Amino acid sequence: MIRPLVYGDIPAAFALSYAAGWNQTTEDWHRLLMLAPDSCLCCECENHLAATATLLCHSRDMAWVGMVLTHPDDRRRGLASRLIKSVLDIADRRGILSVKLDATDQGHSVYARLGFVDEQPVERWRREPASLSSPLPPIATGTPNFQLDRAAFGADRGVFLQNLGNAWRLDGAYALERKGSRARHLGPCVAKDPTQAAMLIKAVIASRAEEPWFLDLFPRQAAAVEIAKSLGFAPVRWLMRMRWGAPVTARDDLVFAMGGFEAG
Repeated sequence: MIRPLVYGDIPAAFALSYAAGWNQTTEDWHRLLMLAPDSCLCCECENHLAATATLLCHSRDMAWVGMVLTHPDDRRRGLASRLIKSVLDIADRRGILSVKLDATDQGHSVYARLGFVDEQPVERWRREPASLSSPLPPIATGTPNFQLDRAAFGADRGVFLQNLGNAWRLDGAYALERKGSRARHLGPCVAKDPTQAAMLIKAVIASRAEEPWFLDLFPRQAAAVEIAKSLGFAPVRWLMRMRWGAPVTARDDLVFAMGGFEAG
């Protein structure tokens, strides 16, 4: 049975994501339900949570599919396909122009059969705990640069960004970070200039250098790759960004870290 995901499902949903090796926390699940109460869905089978999928709408221009998970005992029953069809129906009813997601190898064929097309690869990079020796200038905090972010991302995701908390800011650049279940997550980071991006990312990492970190990037964005390498990051996961619907005009050259596979 497909039904809306509710707050009481969060412990079971988190158990699914953690067992899959993902980095989301119960707070991430709570945020998705708060921002998208009518488009976070699940399949319930024999009184347990068998599968999930979420649709986070970033204005009418774009929506993002995330948290597509199936309990190991319920795989190969077509539950993920049913949930994706359901969230696409929601997007269609709302007049969403483009729906995107970041697909694992296991999910890629499912999405392709439903009409998603490849856009470009995306990667998750990890940094192990290690000190940063060089001094850093003070970095201000405040609201993200929403205008810059819209140009980079291709849609207005201001509500999502506001719910991630205060941003680290320089003139023409911002970065956000949050805790994860396996490592802290850095992103999004959007900047007009790679030098500013490097300074922000280094400052964020230095604030908790004793912890492991993840960031997600476009491997085709050479400047982002160089910054990640210089700070000790290395790739650990490889996914494919896919699209259903119209293409979106975005500025990938401004993106030095993404918001996360569940939100773009």
